[in-house]
Amino acid sequence: MEISQLVLCFFLLLLAFSLDAPHHCTDAAATTPPPFSFNFNFSNTYTYRLDDLRFEGTAAVHGATVDLTCDVAQCTTGRMSYGRPVPLWDRTTNEVASFATEFAFKIITPNDKARGDGMAFFLSSYPSHVPPKPSGQNFGLIAGDGENAGSFDRFIAVEFDTYDDTFERPKQIGDHIGIDVSSVADSINTTSLNFSRNGAMKASITFDNVTRMLVATVQFTEPPGSRSAAPVQVSAKLGDPRALLPPEVTVGFSTANGGTFQLDQILSWSFSSTLASPHPVIKGNHKKKGMAGKLAIVGALIFVLLVWSILSWWKWGSSRRDIDKRTGGVRQFKYNELAAATNRFSSENRLIGAGPFGEVYKGFLREMGRHVAIKKISKESRSEGSNRDFYDEVKIISSAKNKNLVELVGWCMKRRWNIFDFICWCREKANTIFLVYEFVDNSNLRVHLHEKEAVLPWTTRYKIVKDICAALVYLHHERCPFVLHRNIKPNNILLDREFNAKLADFGLSRSADKVGKARYLDPECRKTGKFKRSSDVYSFGIVLLEIACKKDENSYAKVWRWYIEKSVMQAADDRLRGEFDERQMERVIVLGLWCSQPNIDMRPTMQQAMDFLESDGPLPELAEPETSSRNEMPSDEYFAPGTGGFEDGSF
Repeated sequence: MEISQLVLCFFLLLLAFSLDAPHHCTDAAATTPPPFSFNFNFSNTYTYRLDDLRFEGTAAVHGATVDLTCDVAQCTTGRMSYGRPVPLWDRTTNEVASFATEFAFKIITPNDKARGDGMAFFLSSYPSHVPPKPSGQNFGLIAGDGENAGSFDRFIAVEFDTYDDTFERPKQIGDHIGIDVSSVADSINTTSLNFSRNGAMKASITFDNVTRMLVATVQFTEPPGSRSAAPVQVSAKLGDPRALLPPEVTVGFSTANGGTFQLDQILSWSFSSTLASPHPVIKGNHKKKGMAGKLAIVGALIFVLLVWSILSWWKWGSSRRDIDKRTGGVRQFKYNELAAATNRFSSENRLIGAGPFGEVYKGFLREMGRHVAIKKISKESRSEGSNRDFYDEVKIISSAKNKNLVELVGWCMKRRWNIFDFICWCREKANTIFLVYEFVDNSNLRVHLHEKEAVLPWTTRYKIVKDICAALVYLHHERCPFVLHRNIKPNNILLDREFNAKLADFGLSRSADKVGKARYLDPECRKTGKFKRSSDVYSFGIVLLEIACKKDENSYAKVWRWYIEKSVMQAADDRLRGEFDERQMERVIVLGLWCSQPNIDMRPTMQQAMDFLESDGPLPELAEPETSSRNEMPSDEYFAPGTGGFEDGSF
């Protein structure tokens, strides 16, 4: 996502909160408070706060349920109630509320023959507490031993009785639901209901302020198939609630077990009253404070993100200017331009080569009207965090103008932006990079030396030698600071239709994880990890011997033996059938040995090498290397760069 789009999103978010804030404030300050209600789903902690509930005895939230008791004998009494007063009638207007409550619950009886007493939904004076010595037969609503029973709160309750109290209350046998008014022993009305299935149930209780009827309905909702069972209902006319309870009441659930026990659980609970909250001002202030706190937090976050976005925008612009400066202003292509030029980097008809740095594709830039070679340098082939080194290399490569160097047309960096990269803009991330070169249309020297059936004639080979030498003289001696190639080999010597040689890939090895094949890499460099101009000279010498000499596993050692025996012409490539200039052949072979001497102090500079090729001066007297130094050449394994530094003057 573009940074400008993110900034726009932040402004729109801020505007949305600004427009929405007055709406909340208006609700909080409304002159007519809404009817009182609440709704709790205990399987979702976002639907309730523990501050809204009061727990007594063994009652507590356990996972997705409120357990009023538990299925062990020690769990005797539990009560859960709404923690604030609930309106029942208005002291000023004498208006009585109609109310309704719904709750899902379970009564789990581990022993059907010795079950607990059950539970009750109740309304009582606010505040209300568990009385002393509560008994199971009274569901914890009044004292169990009968002492001072009349001194405790009056209540209205709907009981869910699971205790077989045949001998204690002969009128009722077995499980039942009933309606109680300040007494459990004498229920106003009861209806039988078998609780032994241990399944979840749904209960609804309503009171109509006109008819004064209290109606309780219960229905099993599980196990599956029980939904179709007919609900069980009990109802009773209560009379005037103002004579039974005060204006503000406590609503909740109460249970107690005697000598036996069971698990009583509440799964969800909702309650609504037609009267408004008895404390609208306090509630409104609470809402205002909560909303103000939320808006303050959101506003602070938006402010921080907005400031960070502005800094990111400035950093992005600064980074772009810095890149332009570091790369010398060479053209930076868009990824879509290169994808279009290569048929989206098709491997079928556009891939023309691959190497340690990545793949090379042939493309056509319609805007420029020319073919180009696009080298895809993957993240895996470069050192971690090497973008800055790469920018320096692009500047050096683009400023190197010589007919024997492949021209750099431009470059591209494909970035994968995500929100984490945007937030962490201070962290430089290695990306996939593309270098766009001129297209040299006659393959490379390795192909013409070793893969083509037609033998490359000596005149062409000698011209290639002079071209390579001229390119290295330019890099080593005609630039300030000088440039090291670091990866001279036949694959990087490209040829055009007239067999003019052009060096490619110069300078790229500095930020790569791999540099050069061991066959062409200076042994001294492999030991120390330090690249010098003499390292390029060594690679140049090995390439000269490959151009001029026979292809043999031990050719390097043999050429040295023939040189010592003063019969160096025996090393000449026999595929040429003697069709070559002997003076040129001799000087190229001797120069190859001179440049590839193990002792770096004995090697010539590239300027000396060019002078030697173009003159008729005497051949140098080369010191015979030790036997171990002129053994078989190394394999074509790639070597990683060492930790040593670079010669002064290199980029």
